[in-house]
Amino acid sequence: MRWLNTLAAAIGALLLSNAEARPSEVAAVLPSAAWVGEARYEVLALAIFDAELWAPQGAFSWDRAFALSLTYQRSISARALVNRTLREMAERGGDGAALAALRPLLLACFADVRAGDRITGVSIGVDTARFFYNGQQRCEIASPGFRRSFFGIWLDGEGADRAFSQRLLGG
Repeated sequence: MRWLNTLAAAIGALLLSNAEARPSEVAAVLPSAAWVGEARYEVLALAIFDAELWAPQGAFSWDRAFALSLTYQRSISARALVNRTLREMAERGGDGAALAALRPLLLACFADVRAGDRITGVSIGVDTARFFYNGQQRCEIASPGFRRSFFGIWLDGEGADRAFSQRLLGG
């Protein structure tokens, strides 16, 4: 029975450490947010970023606010981030004219990143998200259907790395 108490304490400590590691911007915008899942994105065995998903009470739903934090493991220019983002959104059926209108907004939101930098997107509505760079708010984007078209890159399970999405979603 003692081992069961030890196991319960270890699990509790692990859950508490995840809650304590919640980025400050997530805590400020979504006070009830708890950790849902995490995943590392790699290309040819090179780590690109670590992702963490946060949602109210740790339960993700496309119908409620949530936050996605990406902590980069290497340097990438803002232009490269925006180009990749728009390409991924286009692959998911994004309208060309709407995506072209998003380009300058995303360029204003994103910054060149280095290893250790964090970009957090907080989806506060179906059409609206706030973006933070290393904890500081950079912008807010409002565009029809933005939640699904943008955050779907990581969360829809339709991309090239379905296992990545599943890990983020807690699976």
